Amino acid sequence: MAEKSNFYKGLKLLGTQKEQQLNSKIQNLLNNRELIERVSDNAQMQVPRINSLQEASERMSIIMNYPTKKDVASLAKLVIQLEEKIDGLEELVSILVENRGGNVGGNSSIRNKGNANSSRSIKKKSRLASNEKEGSKKRISDFLNNSLLLSSQLPEFNSVRQENSNG
Repeated sequence: MAEKSNFYKGLKLLGTQKEQQLNSKIQNLLNNRELIERVSDNAQMQVPRINSLQEASERMSIIMNYPTKKDVASLAKLVIQLEEKIDGLEELVSILVENRGGNVGGNSSIRNKGNANSSRSIKKKSRLASNEKEGSKKRISDFLNNSLLLSSQLPEFNSVRQENSNG
């Protein structure tokens, strides 16, 4: 039993020493300005390749009729703007309804009948609108998630080309 304990203590000590050595090597490499500059230069050389791949992906998305990440992001922005506009319009409509006593048309005979239930109906309409808004947000969120999921499941262009050349 003591032998196992000594073995594990020795293994732990050795592991700790190797970890410290590895950490110091990594730290020295990170402090090596020349290496960092070379890596940075290499990364800068890759930028045009990445841009050309993104452009190719955009062209393929048009041909194959599937959305890109940019398409989904712009759609999400438009949806958010639309929701904000709808919220503003709902507020204006509710203010108009309250100012006219629950009657948008302004007919006083109808207004008298509507006044008794107007506060309850406004609250009920407000709850319904809130529930509809939450449902709308959920549907939009589901649509965006499904779109992203579908776009991530599409085959890579290179793999499609390889399958065509093999088949």
